[in-house]
Amino acid sequence: MSDLGTLGGQSSFALVNNNKGQVVGQAFDIDGNGRAFLWQNGVMTNLGTLFPDTNSAAFDISDKGQVVGGSFDIDGNGRAFLWQNGVMTDLNALIPADSSLYLISAFQINPRGQIVGDALQKSTGEVHAFLATPSNGDIASDSVTSAALRETSQSPRVVLPENARKLLRERLGHRYRIPGFATGPTD
Repeated sequence: MSDLGTLGGQSSFALVNNNKGQVVGQAFDIDGNGRAFLWQNGVMTNLGTLFPDTNSAAFDISDKGQVVGGSFDIDGNGRAFLWQNGVMTDLNALIPADSSLYLISAFQINPRGQIVGDALQKSTGEVHAFLATPSNGDIASDSVTSAALRETSQSPRVVLPENARKLLRERLGHRYRIPGFATGPTD
C-alpha cells in the first residue's frame, strides 16, 4: 500500500488509476482549496485550476496520461477540462463556438480520446450528458498540439443556473469541496 499524500492540506481522494500506475483525484492545499492532482512515481502534482477558479478535481486518466475533470469558481460554476502535456485546457475552447452545450465537468476519457461528462443546454438551462469526440477521429493528444492548447486554454465563462448548480451539488458536493456545494470532507 502507498500513501499518496496531500498538497499540504488535511485530505486527498484518489479516484482512478490507469495501466501505467498513474493516479488522479482531488487533494487539498494548505488554504483548504481542492485541487486536481496527478500522482506518479511517488510524486503528487497539483494540476491547478482554470483561471480564476478556486477548486478543481480530476475524475479520470487515460493510459496516455490525459486527465479530465472539472474546475470550479467561488460560486460553484464548473468548466470541464482536459489536462495533457502539462497544460489544463477548458474543453469549451475546443468545441465549436456556436455549440448549444456548455461543458460543465468531464468524467471519463477512453483510449480514443472520447470524453463524457455533464453539459448545460444553453437555451433551456437543462443539464445533459455529453460525448465529445476528437474531430479528426484521432486520439486527442495526437490531434491537439501543445501550442494549440496554450492558445485556446479557456473559453468565455458561463454562470450556471441554480438548477444546474443544484445537480452538481448533489452529484459532486458530498465528495468534493466545491464552493456553494455540500460541505467537503473536513467540515
